[in-house]
Amino acid sequence: MNNISYITQRVKDDLANNQAVIVIVQAKQRKQITEELSTYNFDIEEVKNKGQIKFLDAGLFLSNFILDNERLDTQSLNTYLSHTIKNSKLYFDHVLVIDGMMDLLLKRGKHESAVLLEKRLHDIASQQESSVFIFDSGIPVAVVCAEENSESSIRTAIENSVMNGLETAGNTLENLAKPSTTELKSFSSPI
Repeated sequence: MNNISYITQRVKDDLANNQAVIVIVQAKQRKQITEELSTYNFDIEEVKNKGQIKFLDAGLFLSNFILDNERLDTQSLNTYLSHTIKNSKLYFDHVLVIDGMMDLLLKRGKHESAVLLEKRLHDIASQQESSVFIFDSGIPVAVVCAEENSESSIRTAIENSVMNGLETAGNTLENLAKPSTTELKSFSSPI
């Protein structure tokens, strides 16, 4: 099961249990989630209209919280996301936030901002008594729940990425060091 299928299943379960979901992902991922949800006979427009599900574009949403020097404006993030969660909690007892912003930061090489974002999302979820699931497209189903006491799953993601890179490099060097079984033909230069 890939990340999107896992997330779609979680969204489906929360919607079926009359819980609200805030999905912060890229357009392509949003399309995949809505298509998969429609296979479960969910009327996406209906749940959107009653405010049970909100889709936010990860890139646009994140751009509101990045300062000129590429630092994350955690105060603005806290204000806006807390407000969005509180609005959902007016009508639903529990809110699940699915975050794809961290994945964008990692892809851009902004590891410090990604670690800070993850910590801030956990803090917001804890303050708002909601759940947050953070995923990284580089890891199969790297989803973290705020209720779990995870200091930093992003470190695990970065460590796994580095280890995969080192393993690939090691395999490449190993293959280069193997003697070739190809017979060399003599080369003569043109006259």
